[in-house]
Amino acid sequence: MRVLRLYIQDCGVFERTLIDFTHQGQEQDILCISGVNGTGKTTVIELISNLIHLLDLNISSTDILYDRLKPNILTRVKFAQLDILINEKIISLVVGDPKEIQKDEKTKLEQSFIIEPELSSLILEVENTILKIPEEISQKKVIADWKELKDEQAFTQRATEQQNIEHFKPLLKEISQSENKANLLTDIKKDLPFIYFFNAHDREIQDIRYDSIPNQKPRYNLVNRYHPKRDDLKKILIYYDYAYPEEFENLKIWINHHVLVGKSIEKIDRPNFNVLIKAKNNQYHGLELLSSGEESLLIIATQIYLKAHKNAIFIIDEIDQSLHPEFQQKVIALIKHLQQEKKCQIIISSHSKIIWRNFDKKGLIDLTEMVL
Repeated sequence: MRVLRLYIQDCGVFERTLIDFTHQGQEQDILCISGVNGTGKTTVIELISNLIHLLDLNISSTDILYDRLKPNILTRVKFAQLDILINEKIISLVVGDPKEIQKDEKTKLEQSFIIEPELSSLILEVENTILKIPEEISQKKVIADWKELKDEQAFTQRATEQQNIEHFKPLLKEISQSENKANLLTDIKKDLPFIYFFNAHDREIQDIRYDSIPNQKPRYNLVNRYHPKRDDLKKILIYYDYAYPEEFENLKIWINHHVLVGKSIEKIDRPNFNVLIKAKNNQYHGLELLSSGEESLLIIATQIYLKAHKNAIFIIDEIDQSLHPEFQQKVIALIKHLQQEKKCQIIISSHSKIIWRNFDKKGLIDLTEMVL
């Protein structure tokens, strides 16, 4: 799976903007979104992450990511169209008025469409009724309002239009049936599409104390967003050591060779349910005592190593966050290595000229030139 193009109407700094992720019409494997503050890097990332939801034909209100602090991006855009390539075929995911659809006249590939003219208003209704209530309103009142809305019925009965979708139907059916049910290790072999998003400020390892082997059963989700507690790296490593010892040993060797500098994952301390890191002075410490830059590198590398395949897209917001210039060079080398090995698409955003210099014109998307 590859992002090809994103067309945006009336969203923040974007009035009528086409962002082309291809180079001379060809999909790209690694891209960097650059631009000064306020040029819409986060808007682009959020639109991609949310529009991918449309590949699940059974999407419900509970599948949408809600934020109490700000409205969902799909409620803030008049029209958006995301063109993606899956198995050499183009499918366009659209919210808004179908009359605004942009058809690709340059490629010989067929173009399919999933169009959601009502989805944005339904999301807004949920936010306004359920999420944005004053704190003094009781939870019982919220539940009553939720039932009165019959929210799920509204979602399932919303107007959805599909055009030229026949050759995608088997894949879309498999996505809907596998969502939140199937084991991720199995679905990696199936190459089911998914997107994984790393927020700029949540790439940290918390000091979580386990008293038994943590229950870590990876499941397939079409849209994934890294969360320090849900995706706790200590939990993942302890579980893999227990349930998939061969995969864990390969992962440990890979991390020690490609990610950590002057340190190494030595072993899992099963009696105390801890991951032991060996430092240069031969002393041992836990994952939570790594530096913020080391944590960020390790989290990104581990998730991509374990989950990536050709139909996966990984989005890393502000990849240079907490990274020394030397580590910025290291993270670029790391994602290039991972992309070549796993064949996924990796899209990053960055404020750093050090990062930008690692991309030639075909891999760098400068939003400053588009909106200012």
